[in-house]
Amino acid sequence: MRKYSLRQAAKRYLKLESQGSYTEKKQRYYVIQKMVDDLFRIGEVPNTWQSLETQHVKNLVKFWKKNGLKDTTIMRHMTIIRSFLRNIQCTASGIDNQSLQLYRPKVKKSHLELQSNIWESFAESVPRLILALQTQFGLTFSESILTKPGIHTKDCKLWITREISFNSLDRIIPIRNEVQKEILADLSNLTNNLNLLNYLGYNQIRMDWNNALIKHSLPTNKSWRYLYARQMYKYLLPILGNYQTYIALHAEMGIKSRNTLWSYLNE
Repeated sequence: MRKYSLRQAAKRYLKLESQGSYTEKKQRYYVIQKMVDDLFRIGEVPNTWQSLETQHVKNLVKFWKKNGLKDTTIMRHMTIIRSFLRNIQCTASGIDNQSLQLYRPKVKKSHLELQSNIWESFAESVPRLILALQTQFGLTFSESILTKPGIHTKDCKLWITREISFNSLDRIIPIRNEVQKEILADLSNLTNNLNLLNYLGYNQIRMDWNNALIKHSLPTNKSWRYLYARQMYKYLLPILGNYQTYIALHAEMGIKSRNTLWSYLNE
């Protein structure tokens, strides 16, 4: 009799509850009816919804766990149940997720360990150069496809002018080694001293870039300039010390935020 009474009271409320889509309404109905059925199964049926106690809910959660429901599923059920109980003036307390010992599993982020010479494994010329410019000069994707060796290379420096820089500010990147010189020479030869955007067009560049990253099992939405920061930090630290190295990297990469540079070096 109590089960029937609870079920009917729930039905009356749910018919009046108009919030949400059809799917959400259907899910609410399913969860509340399941709650009534399972309270009956464990012999924990209260006289009315208003007399439902914390222990009823705790025993229900234990029953669900025992029957193989995952914490995440129970938490979704409890979101509906708490809203329902609150709206019908049930005062049961201590039924939050923590009190019920419900926790979402912690997903371990896979840490992608890459070296700054990853670009050398790319066979396709345009993606290879884009990645090289990001990892060996600290450029953004946009800067990489807009750089013109004939214009932006001068006196052993790469000049990223405000017209192409991501923050509309000029900055200078020293050309410190033969690898950097070879990259700029390859870019010049491929594009005839133009830039990659003029050479291939944005849509084709983006398609080739994404395909190359996927081929190497790399994410397509990531900037790779952090590898330049790490490489240069190791190189400059013994020469300049920590403070001056940070200043140099801020200047070369156009970074103002300490947090951004810290994340490049540590995450």
